[in-house]
Amino acid sequence: MTYAPRAMRDRKPAAPMEPVVDPAGWLPEELAANEDWIYELSGAECDQVADAVSEVESLGLDIKDIRKSDFKLNGFQDDLADIRDEFQNGRGFVLIRGLPVMEMTRAQSAIAFWGIGAHLGRAVSQNGQGHLLGHVKDVGGDYADKNTRGYLSNAQMGFHADRCDYVALLCLQTSKSGGESRIASSVSLYNKMLAERPDLVEELCKDFYWSRIGEIPPGLGPFYLMPVFSFDDGHICIRGVSTQIYKSQGMEGVPDYTDHQHEALDYFKATVEKLSFDMEFRPGVIQILHNHVILHSRRGFEDWPELEKRRHLLRLWLRDEAGRPLMSEYKRAISGIELEGVELNTPLDVPVPA
Repeated sequence: MTYAPRAMRDRKPAAPMEPVVDPAGWLPEELAANEDWIYELSGAECDQVADAVSEVESLGLDIKDIRKSDFKLNGFQDDLADIRDEFQNGRGFVLIRGLPVMEMTRAQSAIAFWGIGAHLGRAVSQNGQGHLLGHVKDVGGDYADKNTRGYLSNAQMGFHADRCDYVALLCLQTSKSGGESRIASSVSLYNKMLAERPDLVEELCKDFYWSRIGEIPPGLGPFYLMPVFSFDDGHICIRGVSTQIYKSQGMEGVPDYTDHQHEALDYFKATVEKLSFDMEFRPGVIQILHNHVILHSRRGFEDWPELEKRRHLLRLWLRDEAGRPLMSEYKRAISGIELEGVELNTPLDVPVPA
């Protein structure tokens, strides 16, 4: 089935402790029934991207300096504008398929990915190394460690929302087995929990402690306060119950969660599993999610023994200043991880231990 935006569906102003009517409130069976959420790149669109990459290469621009105006497209930019509208006013995500990464160099794939992202938002730093272009690879990280983030490992990850408006992933190589991407509508999750356990929804509308996982910008502490469910100017914004919440426990100044808080967190995690949808990644797929209404995770995976064949995704964290209203603390949290003395950069790879 041809890609069909959902942006014209009904939306009503959202308010705490009331059901939310929003086009991002879909169910997994809707995605399984058809593929109207998949945008297939045409040959002409791939040519437009290739021409834009060539133009950028001729200019000799560093990837981090490429702006929307530098990445000129001949029509595809209009569809990218519609895709951005789908994040704000539709189902909240799009899967773009068909970027010919197998025919591109690593640098060309990165330029193409960055250029497409530049038509959707502004890239922000994803970690304490100042990476504007991120790499999702198993580099031997221990996900159980309080200062290790899951994208550095091959572990199964819990459902969460990244600290940006939109997170984009470009698949360069897949694992030997596993590693499927998983998404869920956090709007549907909220509505289901509200129908079943409104007392737990009320708890999740209160502040929780979130660890910065050791990546602490100047002038800020190792944790911050924010609710899981928040409401601003008639819009709902939902954070995932991720390891950031749990890794705050035991920090100086952070109280132990109550039994009711733990019950709310556990119910959230159990409910999202019932609403999740798995999707396959293949080389050339770009997945873009609106973090405020979509949760994501991935299954654990077994990688190839050969270093050159291992699972590798490029990642962008994108900030959309013209996006939906957000509480002030959330705006601070999604504006990138910039540490004192760390220069912003766009590495083409990260080292993986043999």
